[in-house]
Amino acid sequence: MTKWLPKDLWIVIIGMVLLYTGLSFIWPFNMIYMTQELGMSTTDASLVLLINSGVGIVSSIIGGIIFDRFSGFISLTIGTIILVLSTASLCFFHGFPFFIWNLWAVGIAMGMVFSGLYAAAGLTHPTGGRTGFNAIYVAQNIGVAVGPLLAGLLAKQGMSHVYIGSFVFAIAFAGYFFFFFHKIDWKSERVSAETKHRKKGAKREFPTKLALCSFILLLLTYLLCQLPHVQWQSNLSTYMTEIKGVTSSEYGNLWSLNGALIVLGQLVLIPVVNRFKKYLLVQIYIGIFLFILSFVVAMNASVYSGFVLGMIFLTLGEMFAWPAIPTIAYQLAPKGAAGLYQGLVNGMATAARMLAPFIGAIVVQNLGGIKALFIGAFILLGCALISITLQQILQKKDQQEKAALKISVNQGE
Repeated sequence: MTKWLPKDLWIVIIGMVLLYTGLSFIWPFNMIYMTQELGMSTTDASLVLLINSGVGIVSSIIGGIIFDRFSGFISLTIGTIILVLSTASLCFFHGFPFFIWNLWAVGIAMGMVFSGLYAAAGLTHPTGGRTGFNAIYVAQNIGVAVGPLLAGLLAKQGMSHVYIGSFVFAIAFAGYFFFFFHKIDWKSERVSAETKHRKKGAKREFPTKLALCSFILLLLTYLLCQLPHVQWQSNLSTYMTEIKGVTSSEYGNLWSLNGALIVLGQLVLIPVVNRFKKYLLVQIYIGIFLFILSFVVAMNASVYSGFVLGMIFLTLGEMFAWPAIPTIAYQLAPKGAAGLYQGLVNGMATAARMLAPFIGAIVVQNLGGIKALFIGAFILLGCALISITLQQILQKKDQQEKAALKISVNQGE
């Protein structure tokens, strides 16, 4: 494995495992905690998550800009400090309204650190292809497997123990970060491309109109896929626990299953993806169809095993689609803009976490109940199929025009 994963990327991967394990103590229980422990309505709790994701989007973009213009180490340091302080505060102040303020602070930290880690994953891998992003994605989901499982055990002692656990992992990540991340060659040509570019006084490279439109469609596709996906973390969690009788522990186990499948499934998935690594569109198509299938199963589930099957399909869809999105973004990014582009990609996932709970709650309460939510998910995923198809058409056209221009220039010389 070390033959295709360089040392610097391993540093990033282990950091992501620690980071996301700690964060996975918090996010699976946000909606349940606010509605059942703090007595908030589903709409009010969704509004809190909307604002939380909003600040995450802003911090993702800011973190990406700092990564490109100054240093990835600086952007990650800022996010890490905020993470430690906010999780420490959450240990002591998790009643109303302090829980909300601390949650928003964690959202700021997540945005900055995530955009930095994903940009570092692309820049520290020799090819900048799917391999690096898939590795960081797997690392993230090791945290998804371990975090909710540990949090579920601590939740039996009270939510305060859950937040203490999150703080412990934040401290572990911070210690690991300050000890190991300075060993990454941030001054190498690939990692510090933007800084060197500016020091030489060269003009900033901008994308062509076709490339920019292609990137916008990629972001739209990601948003359209994430909006239904996040329902499993928000409104479907309420549906399962309050309507279908699924316990909080069983719900947490669904996400442990999600993470475990992603990690263990690599043994099967990597050979398949390597065989079709040039066909990113096909990978995203497969992912979207599996997302649709997960909602078909969940819509008809009457017992816990039905939701387990739905989670399996959802997880398989993630494994195909999610790593392909940042890979395409890396291909489209102009030189020195990798951090910004990964920040925007991360921002779309955050935007979905911002919009999905609130929109889903409105749909459920005002537009026909849970069936309307499922119908909306099918519509969004259908639109995602159209969007990614158009994106690939524009990207190929842009590549053809660039190739033709290069040939013309060479002939002119």
